[in-house]
Amino acid sequence: MPAPVPPGFTRGPIIFMGPLTEPLGFERMMQSFWDEAGGYGARILIAPTAAPDDPLVERCRRWLLDAEVESVDVLSIADRRMAFASELITRIESATGVMITDGNPLRFVGVLGGTPVAQAIRRANARGRVVCGVGRSASVLSQHMILPTHVAPAPEIQLTSSLIRFAPGLGIVNRVAFDCDEEAGTHLRTHLPRLLVAVAHNPFLIGVALDPNTGAVIYANSELEVFGAGAALIVDGWQMEETTLYAAAANQPFRVSGVEIHTLGSGYTYNLDLHQAKSPPASEIPQAGYEKFSSF
Repeated sequence: MPAPVPPGFTRGPIIFMGPLTEPLGFERMMQSFWDEAGGYGARILIAPTAAPDDPLVERCRRWLLDAEVESVDVLSIADRRMAFASELITRIESATGVMITDGNPLRFVGVLGGTPVAQAIRRANARGRVVCGVGRSASVLSQHMILPTHVAPAPEIQLTSSLIRFAPGLGIVNRVAFDCDEEAGTHLRTHLPRLLVAVAHNPFLIGVALDPNTGAVIYANSELEVFGAGAALIVDGWQMEETTLYAAAANQPFRVSGVEIHTLGSGYTYNLDLHQAKSPPASEIPQAGYEKFSSF
């Protein structure tokens, strides 16, 4: 569960990022994280979900150093015993932003689940610090983590419960279930049946998938805003009328009706409380030629 927000604080932004597949997309996503984490005064903690020497970790660290943040540190935790060290808690508490890099999300929660380090990351977000997950590892931010799993090619996909597996995540947010399965493909249409299965399991959930080089940030007012080059897929089960998931075998197709589906581009928002999508406000400033300078 998300940590309670102490009096006098506002919950920090929660950023989900799709796969970073292009140099310009990487720059844009990192710029957005830099802005939310405090810019030049940011103190960043990078938490790898795979090996700390993963090339993406060094790439993010180098970008942040070049952007002249105040400090960049890598939180390297080899086993669960290390996740109880008070020194690591101090490093998390002093950071203005935590970035969880792509890799092995199941290993990450297996090492951190229920530890003081996991609790410290949740508390940091409740005290206004930004927490970000990249690619597959963005799923660890959710309480209901959707695990990568093998699926058939898109034309053969049937709506069955075996399309996804759940595992407990860090619980930074409990209403959003994020799907980023590279085996499922990078096109949003391949994620639609997986997210339909997720909300059929629990209509309280709002399923989210992102195009590559695209992000979604959740603010304290429950507004989810899309940014980047592509689109976000939103699957919301709050008004679901019927599902036969409970009666279907694991590989047997089931029915679901009444689910809301949205595809939202950069600048669009989705209110998680009101279940409403909203287009970006009209701007009187000409946008052509300015895209590369925009954080969002």
